[in-house]
Amino acid sequence: RRTKTKAERMGQGGSSENAQPANTNTIGIPVKLNVYTPRQQQPQQRTAGTNTVSQVPSAGMGAYHSGVVIGGREYTFGGGASNGSGVVDHVPGKAYGQANGNWQFYQTVDLGKTRLNQKQIQSALSELRTMFPAKSYDLLAKNCNHFSELFCLKLGVSFPNWVNRMAKMGAMMQGKGDFVAQEKAKIQAQEQRRREKEAKMKELKMRQGQLKPEADANAKGVILIQVNCPGGKKARRRFVETDTIGDVMEFVYAYDSMVARKGFELVQTMPRKVFANNRMTLAAAGLKGRANLFVKKKM
Repeated sequence: RRTKTKAERMGQGGSSENAQPANTNTIGIPVKLNVYTPRQQQPQQRTAGTNTVSQVPSAGMGAYHSGVVIGGREYTFGGGASNGSGVVDHVPGKAYGQANGNWQFYQTVDLGKTRLNQKQIQSALSELRTMFPAKSYDLLAKNCNHFSELFCLKLGVSFPNWVNRMAKMGAMMQGKGDFVAQEKAKIQAQEQRRREKEAKMKELKMRQGQLKPEADANAKGVILIQVNCPGGKKARRRFVETDTIGDVMEFVYAYDSMVARKGFELVQTMPRKVFANNRMTLAAAGLKGRANLFVKKKM
């Protein structure tokens, strides 16, 4: 059994700073990152598909090209005069531009597995193709590694920071924004909104579970009440004459996350009435048959 070298144990560059957290997913589609160096810069480090290390760069400060390998294809981004997307795919291990002698294979980084299915992967690629038109290529601010990092982000796998460190430092020195950081912020904001919406729906479901059962359509003294909430949401529910204004308010509270339990009152427009007594029965309030009420937030 071969003992791993210190560089292999610590990660790229032989230091913990460059080590990347492993994706420990056991279910999913494998994702790899092929990394290339300029042909004149450095001899090949690894043979594609092997872990044999021949040379480790110092602190990961080299210039690199990269492509994300998934589903038997390698995806990368390149610039050009075309009005179309700069995202291309090719046979893994052959760098975009290698035919012109620009790049040579350096190493493959195993990024683990994505939990996305094929349809979700294609959706992510479609979005990235729009985000990366060929004319938008910028060596420091929006290069192939920015594409790879963002693709990895969407796939849910970790991107090794050392691959694009030089470009990001250069962009920072020139006052250029970090494209990936900006996109990450957008994604995080979207995720936050999703979580907040999910939490609200969970809260509403809990509130609805605490409501008394809805009156049967054939019950004696049944009243169908429609409530019109401030955001335009409408909800209907059957009550009986012995139910109270408070019961209707609890129903509103359980179906509209925008209202606070004690922060609103029910209003009838024709004839105009404000129902402020929560303990008043619907019969005492003069409601029968069908009623159309509006939710008015308290000042």
